[in-house]
Amino acid sequence: MTKSTDPRFGSSVNGTDDREARPKSWIALYTRPRSEKKVRAILDSLGIENYLPVQSQLRQWSDRKKRVEVVVIPMLIFVSVEAPETFTPPHTPLIIKPLYSTSGRSIPAVIPDDQIKRLKFILGQSDYPVTFDPATFKLHDKVRVVRGPLMGLTGDIVNYDDKYLELAVPIGIRGAARLNIEKIDVEVL
Repeated sequence: MTKSTDPRFGSSVNGTDDREARPKSWIALYTRPRSEKKVRAILDSLGIENYLPVQSQLRQWSDRKKRVEVVVIPMLIFVSVEAPETFTPPHTPLIIKPLYSTSGRSIPAVIPDDQIKRLKFILGQSDYPVTFDPATFKLHDKVRVVRGPLMGLTGDIVNYDDKYLELAVPIGIRGAARLNIEKIDVEVL
């Protein structure tokens, strides 16, 4: 019996088994702060295809200038996997968890391949520093908290800066409560 007809090796079409024919999808993993490059090294050593968005930038110190590799999206690394619904990240304290879809199910969110390609193109072609803004917010946008202890809470943006949004959450006829929350923890409704 040959490998192509042996049932232990799965079905065969043109010399490939089912595992080889399945397309890969990109998912994102949350990492500990300032651990993205260490996680990349771990994934590389395990042979797991990954992409860490970085950009080479010239940094000035008091005594010298040096080119450094700067992480563009803090605490996030992308991994290409065959089955996102069954993928288990390597057991390491540097990986917190996968980025899950907002549907509430515990299935990692799939990042479209064209978005990864676009990000690679931008970082590969830009001569200027690139920063990442998790979402574009405007005053008076209605938003919902999607992570953390306030998940599900909705409110209106009354102020914002580079990292935080100030929300007004209606409490009833008496007015609204105001609170600051990180941009990464909300989505526009």
